[in-house]
Amino acid sequence: MSIYKKLQNLFEQYQTQAKQHTNKGPLVVHDTQWPSPCELTDTLVDGKVQWQAVEQKPQRTMENLATALDLPFGSAISEYYGSFYADNITVTSPWGKLVLLQAWSDTDYDQLQQNITGHILMKQKLKQDETVFIALTEQDDLLITIENTTGFVWLEYVGKKPHEKIANSIEAFLEQVEAGFNA
Repeated sequence: MSIYKKLQNLFEQYQTQAKQHTNKGPLVVHDTQWPSPCELTDTLVDGKVQWQAVEQKPQRTMENLATALDLPFGSAISEYYGSFYADNITVTSPWGKLVLLQAWSDTDYDQLQQNITGHILMKQKLKQDETVFIALTEQDDLLITIENTTGFVWLEYVGKKPHEKIANSIEAFLEQVEAGFNA
């Protein structure tokens, strides 16, 4: 199953779970400084708004970042971050509860690229293979990352080399997670 399709399924499951638990879609604090096409603006109540994932059109890529860093990125990273605008979602996995990172808007996508740049530059300074983070774990300093040259998905402590390969690709990683909405 493609990255796009798996993400689409996860977002649909997450929406369904939210509605089962709360009788409404997932909520996010409405921030006028960070508008998003995901926001269902007619649902604003007490400073919170319901949201749903929205397909990016056109899909964003990491080409500008690759050019700036003189480092090609695999298409999987662009597909992962460039398919949808969405809030981060909680998923269950063999490695515990995770938070899949996503871009909320064009502005957030640009901020994400800046954060990835900082991560890549840190890895280069430490003379480690470049990785890109895609999810957070319950441990503050433990990330789920993609190794840029191979596409392998790893557990990685911030500032350290990846230490446990958990999947051969983003697709294989996403096959092992399930939406885990928790009200």
